[in-house]
Amino acid sequence: MGRARTGRSRRSGCVVAAASIASIAATLGCSGPLTLSGPSIAPAAARSPSPVDVDPIAAGAAITGDFTPPGPAAVLTAAMNAELRGRALHGGDAGGYTARCTLDRFAVRSHASVTESRELLTFYADLSCDVSRSADHAPVWRGELRARVFSVEPNVLGSDVSARPRMLDRALSDAAREIASDLAVRALGLLAEPSARVFTDGAQQRARAGLDDSPFGPAALQETAAASEAVRHGMGDASPGVRAAAWNAAAMAAGPGDDWMFGAALALDDDVGVRFEQYKALARIGSPRALAQLRSAARGEGEPLLAELLADAIGSGGTGLARSHPLAAPPSEK
Repeated sequence: MGRARTGRSRRSGCVVAAASIASIAATLGCSGPLTLSGPSIAPAAARSPSPVDVDPIAAGAAITGDFTPPGPAAVLTAAMNAELRGRALHGGDAGGYTARCTLDRFAVRSHASVTESRELLTFYADLSCDVSRSADHAPVWRGELRARVFSVEPNVLGSDVSARPRMLDRALSDAAREIASDLAVRALGLLAEPSARVFTDGAQQRARAGLDDSPFGPAALQETAAASEAVRHGMGDASPGVRAAAWNAAAMAAGPGDDWMFGAALALDDDVGVRFEQYKALARIGSPRALAQLRSAARGEGEPLLAELLADAIGSGGTGLARSHPLAAPPSEK
């Protein structure tokens, strides 16, 4: 696990102490409004479609930060709808489903490490949603959808001002796609093909691709990859980026009631990004044993943004969404 950092760190143009969790409570925004842009996703057609549409998301009270119009709720709405149209959703009601959601939380954190010459960004988004059948407006599902995403880049003393927009682009893309996946696969029990993000060229892909755009991305978005041999092999790769992508796939396959395939005591990675995904996996599974591992990790985690993630996950009793199959039940039982 990482060791405690000392000295000064720069976040969003503001110099802050990096020694305590309280020092990272402020969100990005000190250097001006942030611009959010959702991913471009290739549309896909299902043979027997069960479309899911997200109505314009309502902005809740806990959206913190300064963002250029149209703002987080509108951008997240467009990004989720693009993702859902790219998944070839099927297996449910042919008339489809409509989700009405409120953005209860939207927060972006950033921390530039002087000693490691890199910048880490973490992203939180929480939605409360009601889903109904589009044809007759019968209620189908109500619950919380949560995204916890990171992005990291080399950035000496926070001097590369172009790093943060790239990291935010990757984080927002991964967050929107993961929330949409949880909605379709876990909440509604639909069958779904993996989506494909579209980039303008190879340079944009190299700069903006997130973990869900990696070779493990399709497995992550289908949320069934925890036990796959490829994912297990990726966890031992020499590249931290490959390990993080593999752990992201495992995290997305984790949720309350799902099998945990990684032993009683998870060996934490030395890399901060990989460790984030390991914590995310434990938080999503949310079992007593997983929460105990998170509490143990919290006692030694030296990266402030990961310490905040741990405190958040422990405080909420986990962040995962149990798989449900409400479509198989008659309306009277919903």
